[in-house]
Amino acid sequence: MLCCLAAVAEACKKLGKIELSDCEIYASCEPCPMCFGAVHLSRIKRLVYGAKAEAAIAIGFDDFIADALRGTGFYQKANMEIKKADGNGALIAEQVFEKTKEKFQMY
Repeated sequence: MLCCLAAVAEACKKLGKIELSDCEIYASCEPCPMCFGAVHLSRIKRLVYGAKAEAAIAIGFDDFIADALRGTGFYQKANMEIKKADGNGALIAEQVFEKTKEKFQMY
Protein backbone atom coordinates (compact mmCIF):
# COMPACT_ATOMS: atom_id res chain seq x y z
CA MET A 1 0.00 0.00 0.00
CA LEU A 2 1.34 3.42 -0.95
CA CYS A 3 0.47 6.89 0.20
CA CYS A 4 -0.76 9.22 -2.55
CA LEU A 5 2.58 11.03 -2.72
CA ALA A 6 4.45 7.78 -3.33
CA ALA A 7 1.82 6.61 -5.82
CA VAL A 8 2.09 9.87 -7.80
CA ALA A 9 5.89 9.64 -7.80
CA GLU A 10 5.77 6.01 -8.95
CA ALA A 11 3.25 6.83 -11.70
CA CYS A 12 5.38 9.74 -12.94
CA LYS A 13 8.44 7.53 -13.05
CA LYS A 14 6.64 4.65 -14.76
CA LEU A 15 4.97 6.90 -17.34
CA GLY A 16 8.00 9.15 -17.80
CA LYS A 17 6.13 12.40 -17.21
CA ILE A 18 5.05 14.69 -14.38
CA GLU A 19 1.66 15.70 -15.79
CA LEU A 20 -0.92 12.95 -15.16
CA SER A 21 -4.12 14.58 -16.41
CA ASP A 22 -5.25 11.32 -18.00
CA CYS A 23 -5.00 9.42 -14.68
CA GLU A 24 -7.15 8.77 -11.63
CA ILE A 25 -6.03 7.97 -8.09
CA TYR A 26 -7.91 5.96 -5.47
CA ALA A 27 -7.09 6.30 -1.78
CA SER A 28 -8.42 4.70 1.38
CA CYS A 29 -8.74 8.09 3.10
CA GLU A 30 -8.71 11.80 2.31
CA PRO A 31 -5.12 12.70 1.47
CA CYS A 32 -2.95 14.69 3.85
CA PRO A 33 -1.89 18.16 2.64
CA MET A 34 1.42 16.85 1.27
CA CYS A 35 -0.24 14.05 -0.69
CA PHE A 36 -2.99 16.38 -1.90
CA GLY A 37 -0.31 18.77 -3.14
CA ALA A 38 1.31 16.00 -5.17
CA VAL A 39 -2.06 14.96 -6.61
CA HIS A 40 -2.99 18.54 -7.45
CA LEU A 41 0.35 19.47 -9.01
CA SER A 42 0.36 16.34 -11.15
CA ARG A 43 -3.01 17.42 -12.60
CA ILE A 44 -4.62 14.03 -11.91
CA LYS A 45 -8.18 14.27 -13.23
CA ARG A 46 -9.93 12.41 -10.42
CA LEU A 47 -9.19 11.66 -6.77
CA VAL A 48 -11.49 9.10 -5.16
CA TYR A 49 -11.18 8.38 -1.42
CA GLY A 50 -12.98 6.09 0.99
CA ALA A 51 -12.91 7.59 4.47
CA LYS A 52 -13.00 11.18 5.72
CA ALA A 53 -9.94 12.47 7.55
CA GLU A 54 -11.89 12.32 10.81
CA ALA A 55 -11.97 8.52 10.49
CA ALA A 56 -8.16 8.41 10.28
CA ILE A 57 -7.88 10.77 13.25
CA ALA A 58 -10.21 8.51 15.24
CA ILE A 59 -7.77 5.59 14.87
CA GLY A 60 -4.69 7.59 15.79
CA PHE A 61 -3.55 9.43 12.66
CA ASP A 62 -3.41 13.20 12.72
CA ASP A 63 -2.86 16.03 10.30
CA PHE A 64 0.60 16.89 11.58
CA ILE A 65 1.70 18.60 8.36
CA ALA A 66 -1.18 21.07 8.40
CA ASP A 67 -0.74 21.53 12.15
CA ALA A 68 2.96 22.28 11.69
CA LEU A 69 2.34 24.80 8.93
CA ARG A 70 -0.45 26.50 10.88
CA GLY A 71 1.40 26.36 14.20
CA THR A 72 -1.45 24.46 15.83
CA GLY A 73 -1.54 21.26 17.83
CA PHE A 74 1.34 19.28 19.28
CA TYR A 75 3.66 19.71 16.32
CA GLN A 76 3.85 23.48 16.69
CA LYS A 77 6.44 22.69 19.36
CA ALA A 78 8.68 20.83 16.90
CA ASN A 79 12.28 21.95 16.72
CA MET A 80 11.81 23.31 13.22
CA GLU A 81 11.33 26.88 12.17
CA ILE A 82 8.77 27.28 9.39
CA LYS A 83 8.58 30.70 7.80
CA LYS A 84 8.07 32.43 4.51
CA ALA A 85 11.34 33.54 2.96
CA ASP A 86 12.21 37.21 3.24
CA GLY A 87 15.30 39.33 2.63
CA ASN A 88 18.31 37.27 1.56
CA GLY A 89 16.35 34.02 1.94
CA ALA A 90 13.75 35.26 -0.54
CA LEU A 91 16.52 36.22 -2.98
CA ILE A 92 18.08 32.74 -2.72
CA ALA A 93 14.68 31.06 -3.15
CA GLU A 94 14.00 33.16 -6.26
CA GLN A 95 17.42 32.28 -7.72
CA VAL A 96 16.80 28.56 -7.14
CA PHE A 97 13.37 28.89 -8.74
CA GLU A 98 14.76 30.67 -11.80
CA LYS A 99 17.48 28.04 -12.28
CA THR A 100 15.09 25.08 -11.99
CA LYS A 101 11.69 26.24 -13.27
CA GLU A 102 12.15 24.69 -16.74
CA LYS A 103 12.36 21.24 -15.10
CA PHE A 104 8.90 21.69 -13.61
CA GLN A 105 7.03 23.15 -16.57
CA MET A 106 3.44 21.94 -16.33
CA TYR A 107 1.47 24.06 -18.76
